[in-house]
Amino acid sequence: MADDVLAVWMDGFPGPAGHLARTARGDMAFIYDDAYVSRHSLPLSLSLPLEQKGFGDIETRAFFGNLLPENAQLQRVMEREGLARDDIVGLLRHLGADCAGSISCLPVGAPPVKTPGILSDDYEALEDAALKRIARSLRDERRLPAEVTDPSPVAGVQSKIAITVLEDGRFALPKPSTRAPTTHILKIPAQRDARDVRHEEAAAILAASAGLSVSIPQAIRIDGVEALLISRFDRHVSGGVVRRIHQEDFAQALGLPSELKYQRRGEPGRRFDLQAAISVLDRTRDPAASRLAFLKATIFNLCIGNTDNHAKNHAVLYDLPGAPRFAPLYDLLPIRLSKHFHHDLAFQIGAGAAFDDLTAEDFLSMLELLGVPHAAARLFLEAEIVPMLYALEDASPRLKSAGLKSFNDLLGRELEALAERLQLPVKIQPRDYFPAEGV
Repeated sequence: MADDVLAVWMDGFPGPAGHLARTARGDMAFIYDDAYVSRHSLPLSLSLPLEQKGFGDIETRAFFGNLLPENAQLQRVMEREGLARDDIVGLLRHLGADCAGSISCLPVGAPPVKTPGILSDDYEALEDAALKRIARSLRDERRLPAEVTDPSPVAGVQSKIAITVLEDGRFALPKPSTRAPTTHILKIPAQRDARDVRHEEAAAILAASAGLSVSIPQAIRIDGVEALLISRFDRHVSGGVVRRIHQEDFAQALGLPSELKYQRRGEPGRRFDLQAAISVLDRTRDPAASRLAFLKATIFNLCIGNTDNHAKNHAVLYDLPGAPRFAPLYDLLPIRLSKHFHHDLAFQIGAGAAFDDLTAEDFLSMLELLGVPHAAARLFLEAEIVPMLYALEDASPRLKSAGLKSFNDLLGRELEALAERLQLPVKIQPRDYFPAEGV
């Protein structure tokens, strides 16, 4: 018998897509609504296909648990409402009105959230004083001020708030009665990590210069607080109208809880590794293009020292009918600049678990898994990877001119090591020595 039930809505459908339940034993279940299955072709997830209709605790918990944030804001709701971390249904009752993608989790019988959002009607501009309090609280307390509720909690460990940018450039929140979609994420690191703001912006600009599809954040400052303003790729804004676009990260698509977003935490067959990533890529609308984009993204992340390239930092986007596409890159950060993080790779490349241990054979193994046989590897590297490395090298002077010398030194070190191991004809300008452990 269900102890707690939520209606799960998908934007654009007149009724619930299904129902999410928690039993008295604490098990979870999800079942699609018959009307949704008969009239809709879009599943909530690749791991929750319409053909199956009903799902038990493992599949349900993995998908819906990944909708929740992993930061102090979640902890505040747990403390305020007396909820346990594993009570995903209870937490979504308070946090699920405007989830990532097109999903809303609402009490049964509650009206659907506002869709689309109208910028001129459905939002209230933030006063400067309120915006400053939000920025300082996220930086110093790692949570929002007590009087502020995040209208659209987004998964991840960083301190952030979903906001809307109005047509005149002011920041705003949805009117509480509407629960309209937000347009941006305002992410604010702790004081010790303030430089991450410019590093993440610079990394995204480098990715764009290398020809990768990427969501480029904007580094801003609010009352002396460093912040990133990130345009949501799961929202579309046109003519003053905001619409949701469905998306899911690779952990959700694979049916993995967030705890298994790194290969080292899972077991064969239930972990995020290269084979698992390929299984998602091959279910996109253009598998060959998705495989190439993922391969180039993987090599790019190695070049910038981003060892945190885990399952929740990749997504698929359902912006057209039918199968999804590989989403733009996001959360790009030169993690090796910090001593505070693990520097093993999020997933192995060949037999290598750390960049400094990777061999040419490891790279060739990755290429072969992604569809490039050994016989064609040299031609592929020279046609696809060499131009990307040159583009990164050509774009690198802006790092130094922007005061990001350590990032430039790291980039040069990784580019040189990669070109040497793969015997690629790429000339890298000498930089200062950069220690592998960070600075």
